[in-house]
Amino acid sequence: MFETFSEIISTATSRYRLKQLISLPLYSNAFFLMADTAVTSLGGFLFWIVVARFYSEAEVGYGSAIISAVNFLLLLSLVGLNFSIIRFLSEAKKPNEFINSSFTIGGFISIAIAAIFVAGIDFWSPALGFIKTNPVFAVAFVGVTAITTVSVLVYSVFVAKRRAGFELLKSAIFSAIKIPLPLAFVLFLHTFGVIASWGIALAISLFVSLFVLLPRVENRYKPVPTLKWGYIRDTWQYSGSSYLASVLALTPRMILPLMVLNILGRESNAYFYVALMIGNLLFAIPQSFSRSLFAEGSYSQENIKQNVTRALKLVYLLTIPALILIVAAGKWLLLAFGASYSINGLVLLWLFSCSSLPLGIILVYTSILRVRDKLAELIVIQGFSAVAILGLSYLAMPAFDILGVGIVWLGVQVVIGTILAIRLSIWMKHKDSDAC
Repeated sequence: MFETFSEIISTATSRYRLKQLISLPLYSNAFFLMADTAVTSLGGFLFWIVVARFYSEAEVGYGSAIISAVNFLLLLSLVGLNFSIIRFLSEAKKPNEFINSSFTIGGFISIAIAAIFVAGIDFWSPALGFIKTNPVFAVAFVGVTAITTVSVLVYSVFVAKRRAGFELLKSAIFSAIKIPLPLAFVLFLHTFGVIASWGIALAISLFVSLFVLLPRVENRYKPVPTLKWGYIRDTWQYSGSSYLASVLALTPRMILPLMVLNILGRESNAYFYVALMIGNLLFAIPQSFSRSLFAEGSYSQENIKQNVTRALKLVYLLTIPALILIVAAGKWLLLAFGASYSINGLVLLWLFSCSSLPLGIILVYTSILRVRDKLAELIVIQGFSAVAILGLSYLAMPAFDILGVGIVWLGVQVVIGTILAIRLSIWMKHKDSDAC
């Protein structure tokens, strides 16, 4: 640990070594991804401040639940295409056809899944039943889901091509547009003004990405609906396994707001959602390095152990100070949303923030599994995590309110992180990199 921090300090105080550091694709891509998350999180933070100030707590609760539902349907719609793009785009003979085929398939699937969700919304989430009663709301909900899906696939293209700076620009456009829009809709749309603001801003940023940014990343690119099943046939097994793993990994974040809404009520869901949103600021650090590590490993696996060491060093160098800052300033961050958010969400925010430490190990380890095509183990890890978090949270909420979710979340991450830290240590010492 002392040697690691000595190396970090010497690097931070040397202009030459800093230039060398930034020149490494692993770090440059990760830094852009972190900046992208920072911009997105700051934009989301300001967006929800505006919403919390001009909308009631009940409307905030409903709005956050709708966005959580969109994000959950997004997860189902991607069917692993986002991971296949990162893993195989560099090997594609006709990358433009590969990209457009992925966009087209993802768009069609998202529309179908969102329509099914709306049709059965009284069963999936009765609290959101008002979406089905208004045709405009229903169509808008389906449209926003499709736009969100294609936007995430664009993100994967930028990461795969090591051009995460364009994703940062895309997110900046999205964030800048969405912040003032709730003011325009508050008097007319009420709860649905939240999702309308979100969807319009996302649609504009996607348009700029498809017609301006992507042609700069991939030569002669044009967004044309395309269905080349050969690409899907060649990658379906990897996509399917990645899809299952990603569904299991992200399901708790998507389902928990709906569980909190239906079990504890809309006000509790508002406090829960804001605390998790701020906690995501810390999660962004290990997530960014994990994705960059995945992209680098997809290009070449020769230096994967060296890149793992580099990634872990920077993950904890950045995470630990950020964790201290969030814990110290959490009260004031929540006060920006209102006094009730600080009173009811502070301890929950602390619990979420502390989970960023074991999460660093977990995300780096899972990136190694993706690069090495060892997805069966990945599915087991994510499946255990999802079942444990959702099942124990369901049992804990009636007794401990939203704090029960935070306790379960942190506990599960610590257990999994400890196990994977041991396995990672063994793999790093083993001469055969396939031993992971």
